[in-house]
Amino acid sequence: MTKKILVGLLLVGALTSCNDDDNSVNLETDNIFVCKNENGIPNANEYPVTHFSKIELSEVKTGDAQPVTTTQTYIYETGRLANLTLKQNFVAGESVEIKSGMQITYENHKAIVTDDYGYISTYTLNDKGYAISCIRQEGINTRFYTFSYLVNPEGKHFLKDVTESLDGNQTYSAIHIDYSDKRELHITEQTDNYEQSYTATTPANEEIANTSELPFLFLAELYPLSFHTAALYGKLLGDPYNVLVTRFQPDENSESNETVTYSYTLNAKGIVTSCRNVTNSYGTNYVRTVNYTIE
Repeated sequence: MTKKILVGLLLVGALTSCNDDDNSVNLETDNIFVCKNENGIPNANEYPVTHFSKIELSEVKTGDAQPVTTTQTYIYETGRLANLTLKQNFVAGESVEIKSGMQITYENHKAIVTDDYGYISTYTLNDKGYAISCIRQEGINTRFYTFSYLVNPEGKHFLKDVTESLDGNQTYSAIHIDYSDKRELHITEQTDNYEQSYTATTPANEEIANTSELPFLFLAELYPLSFHTAALYGKLLGDPYNVLVTRFQPDENSESNETVTYSYTLNAKGIVTSCRNVTNSYGTNYVRTVNYTIE
């Protein structure tokens, strides 16, 4: 079974064109995930803002071993991500908790993410506060990243390209997101000599405005973005999509016929409290539920 998936993001709409970070790009059609945000909150800051103080994800993972509850807690101050805590809880004769964290500091055109293992990711930011490059130091190893965006008429940035090189050599991995279809995102990942493409969609009768400001979890778990979780939830790597993804599938999946469907539970304010995604592969359903606490 291919990777399991989760969520995408920020509010509904359709405009006639979007702009690249440096060059004008005319989309063939309006992409509902990135264009028009009628309910957008004005941003007086010179950096992307999250309008919550906490976003927490939790889920129970089961397998051959004991069930494990995983929790990710993102804490924001003045609209910016300040720290991230990761926890795993399980029972092995007695209750066990494994905990680690990341801290984020900001300097002029830089954001520095330091984790409890001593790994340091230094992001260089553009004038709007979005990352254009990153150097990640892992002891004696160094990874280099570049990022580019699609920019809509409201100035929102949506991640378009990620490239990774190891120790300054040629590109080792990359992700490209194509926004040229009205109701679809076409995602291509490449790692070494392996390449896979996916399509994320939301049918017209299933549009859900994403007021929860959640990144698309599939991208957060996709290599090499899996090294940049803090940057994704901190909006350093662009804004969340305007609507939630409700269907997803790998391309060229005629053998497995794999598809993933998402159903969301919302509170009275339209904030996501849980997401249930069902992956059907080779005729078998695999269910994953992620619970959210957003304050």
